[in-house]
Order: sequence, then structure tokens, then C-alpha cells
Amino acid sequence: MSSKSDLGTYVNYAFDQIRHIIDSFGPRDPGSPGEKKAQEYIAGQLANWTDETKIEEFKVHPKAFMGFMPVSGLLLLASVGAYWLAPGAALALSALALLIALLQFLFYRQFLDPFFPHRISRNVIGIRKPAGETRRRIIISGHVDAAYEWRYFFKGGHFLLKAVIAGALLGAFGKVIIDLIYCISAGLAAGSPEGVWRILGLVQLIFLPFFIAMIFFSDFRTVSPGANDNLTGTWAALSVMKYLHDTEARFQNTEVRCLITGSEEAGLRGAKAYARRHREELKSVETIFVGLETFRDLEHLSVYNRDMSGTVRHHDGVCSLLQRAGKRCGMDLPLASIFLGSSDAAAFSQAGIPSGALAAMDPAPATYYHTRLDHWNNMDQECFEISLRIVLEAIRLYDAEGLG
Repeated sequence: MSSKSDLGTYVNYAFDQIRHIIDSFGPRDPGSPGEKKAQEYIAGQLANWTDETKIEEFKVHPKAFMGFMPVSGLLLLASVGAYWLAPGAALALSALALLIALLQFLFYRQFLDPFFPHRISRNVIGIRKPAGETRRRIIISGHVDAAYEWRYFFKGGHFLLKAVIAGALLGAFGKVIIDLIYCISAGLAAGSPEGVWRILGLVQLIFLPFFIAMIFFSDFRTVSPGANDNLTGTWAALSVMKYLHDTEARFQNTEVRCLITGSEEAGLRGAKAYARRHREELKSVETIFVGLETFRDLEHLSVYNRDMSGTVRHHDGVCSLLQRAGKRCGMDLPLASIFLGSSDAAAFSQAGIPSGALAAMDPAPATYYHTRLDHWNNMDQECFEISLRIVLEAIRLYDAEGLG
């Protein structure tokens, strides 16, 4: 579908556009004016290469997703104090803190959303129709919004980030276990703890710094530029549409749809809104979803078959399609899992749409992840070009063979 030399123009175009987005529109946190300006600009670009382009709005509570950290931190702090007065209240507070963390971050539920202010975010859709009847559809997708900075990762690197997360997790689980056993042993209304329970109460004080650190985990005043995460995925999808237009490539029965979601960093809200709104349409013909996420670290280019902290499994056929496309481009792509976090592909797998994700980011995580270091001067053209070639090859294979 493409030779080794014919994508350079598209790579240069994409990188110029990424710089333009970052320099021209300001921070792109979910539902922000910067996100809106970027989305409107992207819609204007897509209109040049697609048969149909539209913008769909949805409501988002941008700070609710990572808001679980300060909320859970405050509840755990209150639980430490309540332990000395009312173990039943301490258990209720610590259990609620852990439940919120699990629902919000592990399962991406919208538990806290009603308690946070809302904004309007958008999805941008561009459709390239087939020459004949639509018998199958492939959606390629990136997200245009950027994340609030992770304060400890930027200031202290991997050591401080992992220390805060590990201390908070150990403290939260330990707190619930201690509170539960104490309530069973001494009763919900026991007075001041004595003996071993007093010692365990003092042990809890060790975790106070971690619970306090949770409150300040996200710097909601600083937004990552999001060059790699995920303007590379966004512009890989857009470059595909431009390439198909420029080469006058139109498939006989395969529709190619470009979906640029908003508010992915707010808990996949754009992808969830689109999958919910279009579920019946997407199921009317064979449809697959390919999430494009962060093309920066070539040595980590992988097909992701597990998502949402490993709790969601993607479609074997879609993942195999991406692996076969990789082999045709000279890359033996391993299967990988997102162990902490998620991608938009998870929202579509949960909606019953066969999905998979392609990404190239150090899972350590990368030093630029969710920090101000994710700038346009910190990208990799080779990684982007190879990833773009694989996506184009996957589309060709899907048109020729379907899921097989």
C-alpha cells in the first residue's frame, strides 16, 4: 500500500501539525477551550479528506477521574483519626476510600463525576465511505486532549512516583484490613484501643505522609503538552485519512472512519460517549476499532491485547490483524498489557466492538508520561513512520481479508 519512501511527507506534515497544535491553542485538558480549538482545527483538516465530518458533544467532569486521589487521601486521613474514637467509622471511611480508588481508576466507573464541575467536550469524526455497499468498517482513533501533570513523577522521577503509589496502596489496603479485624474483635463502637490495637493504631501513622501525598498527586494547574500522548496517535489517524485521499485509495466495501476523541485523560469519557451513542450503528455491519496511542519509543512498539489495568481483554482477531500488518512491515510485534491505566480501545471492547490497540511507549512509564516533558521537541520520527506504515497495512489487510 505504501513504499518505504512515500510516507516522509506525511511524517513531516504530522510533526509540523503537532507543533502547531501545541504552540497555537494552549493547554488541552478535557473540556477546555484549548481542547475545543484543537478539535475544531482537526475537523477542518478532516473535511478536506473525508466524505463526511462531524463534531459530537458530550458532558464531562474533567477533574473527577484523577480526583479519586485527593478524595481517597482525605478519607484515609480521616480514618486514621477515627480509629482512636470509633472503629466502625474508621472502617467505613477507609473502605470507602479504597472503593472509590478501585471504581475510578481500576474500572473507570464514573462514581465521582456527579460531585465535580462539568464541561462540554467533543469527539471529531471523519468518514471515508467505500465505493460500493458498506460491508465492513474500521475505526482508527487517537485522543487530542492532554493530561494534568503528575506532580511527583515530574519532580522525582520513577523513584518518587512509585514510592508514593506503593505507599498509598499498601497504606490503604493495610488500613482496611486493620480496621476490619479491629471491628470484628472489639466491636464497631469500641473506645480507645488498647494493647496490640493501640500498637496497630500507631503503625498507621507511618502512612500519613503517603495519604497526604495523595491529595497533591495531580497538579491541576499544569497540563502536559501531550505531544506523544497522544497527538502522535491523533496525527497518525489523520495522516491515514490524508494518505487515502491523496492516493485516491477508496475500498470497494470497507468504510474507514477516523475518530478523534476528547477527554480520554478524564477516564475514556469521549470513547465511552461515542461507543454508547453509536453502538447499534457499529453493530449493523462488521466493525473493528484500532486505538492508536503514543508512538515514541520504537523498542516498545507493541500490540495491546489487554487493557484497563489488565481487566479488559481485546479481540484476538484484531490483535492478530495488527501483528500480521507488523510482520509485513518488518516488525515482529509482541502482545502487551496496560497494567496501570487504560486506552480508548477498552471502552469499545467493553461495548462489544472487536478492538485492539497499537502503542509504542516505555511502560516503566516513560519519563515524559503525563508531565511537561511531553513536548514537540521530544518526539521520534522513525517510530511514528513505522507505526503509520503498520496502520495503513492493517487497513489494507482488513479490507482484503476481514478478521479472518
